[in-house]
Amino acid sequence: MIKHLHDNNLLTGLIWEPVETNGNSKNYQQWLNKLRKTQSQLVYTTNNGGLLKGYSEKKFADLEPFAIYVKNEFGDGVYYIRGHEEDDEIYFLIITDDRILSGSDRVVRRCFFDTIILQMKEGEYSHLQINELSQQWLEKIAEKCRQKRINTQKKKRLFALGVVLAGTILLITVIFLLNMMLE
Repeated sequence: MIKHLHDNNLLTGLIWEPVETNGNSKNYQQWLNKLRKTQSQLVYTTNNGGLLKGYSEKKFADLEPFAIYVKNEFGDGVYYIRGHEEDDEIYFLIITDDRILSGSDRVVRRCFFDTIILQMKEGEYSHLQINELSQQWLEKIAEKCRQKRINTQKKKRLFALGVVLAGTILLITVIFLLNMMLE
């Protein structure tokens, strides 16, 4: 399932900037500043109008961030996708207070995921519901992504056609005016 996301240009593994970064160590601040300069940046808006950022080494031109789709569709919670049975990997995402939690949106080993879930049941995120994302929902998101890509391509073609048409009209007008001036 995780490969299916990547095959449909859905991007996972972003580094989501925490809400508060002021209380962190100097090394963390330096790392975050380097990240801001060297990685592609995605800004998303929360329901209350706050702007939050995610970073990836991949360019966002043809990719859609999967975590944003989950946030917009389901809201707060812990979401995961199991790989094939022979796979020891699980994709997980944590959304709380309409924010993607820094450190989630990752593929991790099954034992690490199980440990996180056990600790969460007793921690500050115990109120979040744990949900496995179904194959049907993943197909729905992949289709939305494909449709968005098709619409974007249509808009690009329409824009290029408009530029060519405007250039042609401008060229004909200039030729017509020059022809009138020469006569």
